[in-house]
Amino acid sequence: MASRTLQSNRQFRFVYSEGAREAGNRVVIYFLKREDGGVVPGFVASKKIGKACQRNRAKRHMREIFKRLERRIAERNLWIVFIASFNPKETEFHEIYTDVERSLERAGLLISNG
Repeated sequence: MASRTLQSNRQFRFVYSEGAREAGNRVVIYFLKREDGGVVPGFVASKKIGKACQRNRAKRHMREIFKRLERRIAERNLWIVFIASFNPKETEFHEIYTDVERSLERAGLLISNG
């Protein structure tokens, strides 16, 4: 996984305003192609999901999914924001993984596996 992540509110807002959006059933993805810097992810879970422990679990799931899919991302310079819209207590990891994978494929960011 990339050691760098999006940190500042300004970076997230820039991706939201200038980037493209791909929504799945469980995760919304915003992405913005850059000239350099590699693939830099950001992870968001709103208070609508629940208490801090649930938001943290949702972000851990998304970080793990990014880690598993990072090698298949076609773009080499990209800012990408994953926004959780699922309750980790009610959603299986494989459902989230499949949702993110399909969203990245629809966006044209993922190299097919096979």
